[in-house]
Amino acid sequence: MTGPDAEWWDLGGGSGVTVGRLLDSVDARPAAWDEIESRLVVEDECWCPAGYAVLPELAALARRDDHRDRALRLAATIVRSLHRCDEFDDLARAASDHVAALRGTARAGLAAGPDFLERLRDAVALAGYTFWAAIDMDFTDEHYHVGCPHCATRLAVVIGDYGHYSAVRDFHDGDIHRVPLLPADPRDLTGIGRWMHAAAVAAGEPVIADGLTYLFGRAGCGACGSVFPVSDWFEAENGPSQPIDPVVPRTDRSA
Repeated sequence: MTGPDAEWWDLGGGSGVTVGRLLDSVDARPAAWDEIESRLVVEDECWCPAGYAVLPELAALARRDDHRDRALRLAATIVRSLHRCDEFDDLARAASDHVAALRGTARAGLAAGPDFLERLRDAVALAGYTFWAAIDMDFTDEHYHVGCPHCATRLAVVIGDYGHYSAVRDFHDGDIHRVPLLPADPRDLTGIGRWMHAAAVAAGEPVIADGLTYLFGRAGCGACGSVFPVSDWFEAENGPSQPIDPVVPRTDRSA
């Protein structure tokens, strides 16, 4: 490899061994994955442009059963992080074919193991939905925070074993002015919400599927009485800009 990509690809770290050579060695030395990740990932994020240089090799390794999980997880981390960094927009666009290949592999392997939620988040990240790939969605005890779009009151949106409601979170009194959430009818879900719900149902994950109907449903504000779509406003407040337009993975119900 020549040009600026070569410098990123040859990221050597303290050992002088390049990321490229480490990837070439994973068959003989699976522990090389740990060193690769330590070069590219810090606190579950990759802000190094070398990440995009390794995507072709990760796409190839992800097609193999013995390396699929590690390759997909690293690729998803790279894409999830760098999509939020405007200075790497050109790199993101140039890697779109490799991201598409990784997305197909991730989708095909959704039901291949017990860690469905992590696989789902990888597939969502590789589909370009970096915001939804980064949030927690186990729905046993989830709390999201959002401002009411009508009166700006800060609300806690609770989805889990403790209930499904929005509330004003008071330091002394806990959750006050509770209003039950209004779940979406699965038949009315659209876009990435519909796809994630369908994937959870197909994988036999009822808790995740049910939680998604609340996350993509509506919440009421106990302060002003207004009702608003949870996911739309939550993403509007917190979602990053993205250099690649999101692609909803194909399902039986999507075009």
